[in-house]
Amino acid sequence: MAARLMEAMVATKEELQRRLQRILRWFLPVMVIMLISTVLSLVGVDSEPWLWTRTILFGIAVLVMGVQITRFSLWQRDEYWRERGRDPKHPERFPSTDAE
Repeated sequence: MAARLMEAMVATKEELQRRLQRILRWFLPVMVIMLISTVLSLVGVDSEPWLWTRTILFGIAVLVMGVQITRFSLWQRDEYWRERGRDPKHPERFPSTDAE
């Protein structure tokens, strides 16, 4: 029974793909904003309102991507410990063997 429980806790390939798609869904708009900003800067649109708008958009983009990548990294860490039969919140504890 414990083996089945552990198998259910390990992430599936679909779960990994879903998480990567979530990161990509946030990453594409950020890349579009950066591309538009670069083109407008190369064209010569350097008014002060545009510079402030671009700075705010880049700040938001960095914040969103930082959060998404951090969540993905923490999820990977938790999966690492689940695959080894440990509690991700307390990996130093050994798993219980009384269920077998």
